[in-house]
Formats: sequence, C-alpha cells, structure tokens
Amino acid sequence: MSRVFFTSDSHFGHANVIGMCNRPFSSIREHDDALISNWNEVVQPDDVVFHLGDFAYRCDAKHVTRCFDALNGTKHLILGNHDHKGETTRLSWASQNQLLEVSVDGQTAVLCHYSLRTWRNMRRGFVQLYGHSHGRLPGSGQSIDVGVDVFGFTPVTLPQIKSRLSMLPQLVFKDGTDAVAQLERPDAGDATGFDA
Repeated sequence: MSRVFFTSDSHFGHANVIGMCNRPFSSIREHDDALISNWNEVVQPDDVVFHLGDFAYRCDAKHVTRCFDALNGTKHLILGNHDHKGETTRLSWASQNQLLEVSVDGQTAVLCHYSLRTWRNMRRGFVQLYGHSHGRLPGSGQSIDVGVDVFGFTPVTLPQIKSRLSMLPQLVFKDGTDAVAQLERPDAGDATGFDA
C-alpha cells in the first residue's frame, strides 16, 4: 500500500543554502547526496510525495534532473519562488500547482509554498502545510512548515506532521461568529457562522 509524504525547500544544487540555513553539510555535493539518501530511506517507489516548492536553485539542468531521477516515488510539485527560475518545472512531475488540497486518511491538507493566514475550511479541521520560511516562521495547531530544515532533511507523513501540530498553539477564532467566541462571550448572541 502506498503512503503519502510531504517536504519542501530541498534547494538541490544551491551551495549558499548551507550557510544561510545552518545546514550541517560541508559541501553541496554532501548536502544533495544526504537529502537523496534520506528521501529514499523512507519513500518507496510506489509512494507519493508532495514537494512544497524550491526543489532546486542555481544549478544546471543535468544536476537538477539527476537529483529528481534519483528520488523514489510519484512526485508532485507545489511551485515555490525559486522553481520558476530554472529547470525544475521541466521535470516529469505528476502535477504542478500553486495551491492544492489533498485528503489523506480523512484529513484534508491545504498545500502552498507560502504560509497562509486563512484557508478554506480551517474551522472544520483542514490543516495548512507550507515551506519557504526554513523553520523561521512558527506554525500553529493547524499550520506548519514541512520543509527539510524542520523535519530532519527527510520527507514526512501526515501522522508525523499531526504529531508535531498537536504540540503547537491551537488557533482561536474570536470574531463573534463561531462557537468558541460565543462560549467566551455570552453577549455574542445568535450570530451565524461563515465558511472560512
């Protein structure tokens, strides 16, 4: 049975990312080889991986293709800010999107390279997965950076993500139109909710 994984911001071929993000590698070759090895240790050929952007940066087409071809699984791309500048979009991704909703074992995740402040059905349990911030933008109980800098340079499953989400502060809606706000403010009256 195939599994579904998420990751972001691998930055294959981008030598400066090592210093910029304090990645524990002595060279970009070591970096890229480690990310490929980590990926293939958890992802099997019949698994699915959603890469939330910035797959590679500042490297030639041959290197980008070598890295892509070395990775197990059916790979989907959520476009990041660096993916438009180079060979990444020419690779044989199963799909390419700016924003995508996927459902895994009954949990819907909204995928975007960037962190969103609001998203569809956030009040109904949809979670939002993002990258771009390299672990520098704190998430919440419903939104988290799934990039390699946050999750040990390895793609992760939704149960792993949900475990981390459970340790983050929960979102609290206080606009007077939801049950939480009405419980906290008895004077909120009979306001009707809306679909966020």
